[in-house]
This record gives sequence, structure tokens and C-alpha cells, in this order.
Amino acid sequence: MRRLGVVLAMMMVVAACETTANPLDGIISGGGGALTQTQAAGNWSFTLQQTTTLPCNSAPLANGTVIAAHLDVLADGTVSSSTSTWVNPVTAGVQTLSGSVTLGNGITDLTFTGSGSSAMEMQGTMTAGGSFNGTLTDPRAGSSQVFGSGGCEYTASGIKTG
Repeated sequence: MRRLGVVLAMMMVVAACETTANPLDGIISGGGGALTQTQAAGNWSFTLQQTTTLPCNSAPLANGTVIAAHLDVLADGTVSSSTSTWVNPVTAGVQTLSGSVTLGNGITDLTFTGSGSSAMEMQGTMTAGGSFNGTLTDPRAGSSQVFGSGGCEYTASGIKTG
């Protein structure tokens, strides 16, 4: 009974000290740790490896394809769609990029806009040390596919290049 009392008292002390909006932040939601706006913004290089999760028919991106991107991250973690871009590795065309980086834990959700209504979504974790790990899904939900057909998914590893 005494142990139970000690455990309950410790839980009350920890609960009283908790001040975040999500008390389980970092435990359940994951993430790469806090990073600054400056650490998230800049030039990034994302290398792709196709998974077998989706059928990915007809002209998907090859394994090892690199997508260069420039992220203009605002103070609230929003990625500015008017100044953020990515370079299409097939056409070399510069296209728009939008999304968000949660600066408190590095959780990243980016939309790579293609031509017309096509778009891809990259989700993962960015770190203060300039790395990214996640998944690129083509197409983004509600959009048409940018590359290939039947839906494609890639693991994406990234590094900040400038």
C-alpha cells in the first residue's frame, strides 16, 4: 500500500509540472526533436527508393532519384507556397511546394505540386542536424498522380544542402 501511495504522489507531482498542450508529446507523436525556423528552411535534397506498398505502374521515378527543394519556412512552421519550390527530376521544371514543419518535434508534411491537379505528399521527420526521413506518396489524396500510375510510394531520405 505504501508503494502505491508513493507512485500516486509522484504522478501528481509530474502532472502538476506538465505545461505542454500535449502531455505525451515526443512519446506518442514521435518526431526528431525541436528545431528552429532557420534549421528547417533552406535547400534540401531528397533521395527516393520505391516501396512495394502501392502498385506503381508505368513510368514511376527510378530508385535513387533525387528531388531538390527549397523550403521557405515561416516562424509558425508553415512552408510558404509562394516562395518554396521543387525541381521536377524528369523535366527539370521548377514547381511549387507547400506544407508545414512542426518546429517543436520536426514532424513534416509537404505537398509537391505538379502540373494541373497533380500533387505528391511527403511526410516524415526533419531534424535540427539537417536530415529528413519519411515517405513520399504519389498521388497526394484528392490529387492526380505526378509520375507513373496506380499510385506510387517511396521512402525518402533527405539532407539539408544549404
